[in-house]
Amino acid sequence: MSTLNRDDHRTFPPRKSLVGCKNSPMDGTPGGFDGAENRFDDSNDRVRPLPWRSRLSAMPYLPGGGAKQIVILRSLLQAVLSNDGLLTTAIGEVDGQARSLRDALKPLSSAGFVQPVDRGHVAVTDEALAWLESGDDAALLAIFHRHIRYVGELLDELRTGPLSVRDLMEAAATQYDLPWTTLDQARRRVTWLSCMGAVEYRTATLLALTARGEALLAGLVLDGPSEVGLQPLQPVEINEPPPAISDLLTELTPVALESRNQILGYVPRGSGEADVVQALQALVNASSPSIGKAELLAFAEKHFGVSESSFGAILTTLTKSGLIEQTSLNVYEPTPGARAWLETGEPLDLALMFHSRYVFMLEIIPMLREYDRAPDLARAAVDHFGQTRADVAGIRTRLQILRAAGLITERANWRYQATPLGEEVAARFPLQAPRDVTAAGVDHKKVPAGSDDRPGESQVKTAVEIGRDLVRAGTDSDNPIRLEQAAARAFQLLGFEARHIGGGGKTDVLATVDNVDLKPVRIIVDAKSARSGSVNEGAVSFDTLREHQAKHGADYVVLVGPSFDSGRVRARAGKNNVTLITTAELAEVLVRHANSPLSPHHYLGLISGKEDDRRQLDLCWSGAERRINLLAQIVIVLAEEARDTDEITHGALTSDQIYLIVREGGTGSRPHPKDIEAALGLLQHPLVDSVRAVQADRARPVAYHLVDAPALVQAKLATLARALDLLDDGPAS
Repeated sequence: MSTLNRDDHRTFPPRKSLVGCKNSPMDGTPGGFDGAENRFDDSNDRVRPLPWRSRLSAMPYLPGGGAKQIVILRSLLQAVLSNDGLLTTAIGEVDGQARSLRDALKPLSSAGFVQPVDRGHVAVTDEALAWLESGDDAALLAIFHRHIRYVGELLDELRTGPLSVRDLMEAAATQYDLPWTTLDQARRRVTWLSCMGAVEYRTATLLALTARGEALLAGLVLDGPSEVGLQPLQPVEINEPPPAISDLLTELTPVALESRNQILGYVPRGSGEADVVQALQALVNASSPSIGKAELLAFAEKHFGVSESSFGAILTTLTKSGLIEQTSLNVYEPTPGARAWLETGEPLDLALMFHSRYVFMLEIIPMLREYDRAPDLARAAVDHFGQTRADVAGIRTRLQILRAAGLITERANWRYQATPLGEEVAARFPLQAPRDVTAAGVDHKKVPAGSDDRPGESQVKTAVEIGRDLVRAGTDSDNPIRLEQAAARAFQLLGFEARHIGGGGKTDVLATVDNVDLKPVRIIVDAKSARSGSVNEGAVSFDTLREHQAKHGADYVVLVGPSFDSGRVRARAGKNNVTLITTAELAEVLVRHANSPLSPHHYLGLISGKEDDRRQLDLCWSGAERRINLLAQIVIVLAEEARDTDEITHGALTSDQIYLIVREGGTGSRPHPKDIEAALGLLQHPLVDSVRAVQADRARPVAYHLVDAPALVQAKLATLARALDLLDDGPAS
């Protein structure tokens, strides 16, 4: 592992010598590492970053694929220019969702690419304009290095030899005081630098600096944190929580932490005059010493203006939070923990109670080192803590409670950071350990090796392996057959009947699939590897491709390669109706297919080359993923209701009630009632038989009761998948 104490590229001395230096940030001099005694003679010609404390810790990531980050960034900035920076401009769909320019630019906030003009407009910065005009990776790297910590410094870490992403994350913590909880931020930096050709994978796990990376690094002045600003803080004193709350925390084993509720539901705020803590305190206080359901409804109507139809969601939140409990028919009273909180009145005690009941509560505090906005935290909760969907509304409620407790502070508009008290609380009480997620979006802790993989996991592993082979083979021009074979395997995994042919004068891969009308469609696939990582015009014979298409009577021609020169090769491909697919794009399709499989005919949208067809494929995918997530959420909702039954629902919920609960906990599009009915139908099917429909009388709608534990539902569905293990893996004939 490299260290900070070097005399080559760095412009600052060993960290111990920083204590008390004249030009440290503590003296008020801008740039604690910019003093004359810390400079080399040639540093004036190199890119000098902003002072370390002014640089961001989070590297942006743009939806649309890791290999396309630079392309997507360029298109976003061009959209700003062509629309005069109007933030309400619709820019089409990204990841299956229509977005405004405002939403699309959020990941780039404060990263040096755009700057506000007024409330409704932004402008491209001068340095970003210079990059757009030049197209030079050095100019792009300069922007990132100036504004974001540990970009050029990461390149410098690789100068000692190949390192893994985990090594780079550990270096960020030990050498640069960036104690990230997950690999995500290191991976984001590696992704951008890979797009620039500055780093590359030498093995499955080890990254190395390329010659291009060496050249780019030579143009940077490197920096690091001043030890003056890292002196240990005075110990923070925390009062022990009341015994009733302390008992809840001592029960938080790793299993209990993972079993907490996911969805933090509705909390009334009135007309905005009450914050979350005040609203909860008022409701719990009204329930003390006890209260009837009708009286609590009347209180909520009077003080918060809620309707009777919304009251059920409020009652669910209060009970699932452990604030009140039902003691007899239609009678509720505060729990022991809630009584203790009413006595202390401390928001911290409320935060601790919520931590005992909800996933991703105190866990937010250390995650703020990597994600400081609610939408990013919501996605992190999905990626690293097992939440079934990104619940931005629930994250905002959590943030308000943590802020009221003094555990976090808003350092800028809607951006948060931990306080010393928050850091101490997070270190003292049990937290759920985040799981690691790979760059391909696969949770390897959930993909055990060997033949005992759960149904579907072997498919994901296979997709990752083929995708990795595609990307590596794309630059292995000494062994072109390797990419041909990987492309054949990729189309086979997508459900095509594909075979590798290859050889002189022959097409590389011939693939066949039935379209939606069950008519066969033929595709020829030509694979071109390039050591440089870009297939140029001279490497492709479009005349030969036309001959192969005529010979096989193919409907489509696909060219697969690492990337394609932006000049004539793309224009000629379009003129000759040849669809270009990069190895990285095909690898991403494989992983998404493994996680949310579609019927093979949908993938004609990938190979037709038409934007409308690709958009339709993305919509089909989004719909499938939405329905899969909805199935999981319905099981969770029914399981929680069956566990916390009362005299009103008797542990069963109607489809309308399920809709309201799921809608309340979600942040995306509202669930479709027909999808809810379809999921309930699957769970009621005799092959699963995990849900029973009950109806007290004809005047009441049918309600649904989960009769199995979620783990048993999973086991039953897994058994159905295993029953198909002996079937032929090939596509249907």
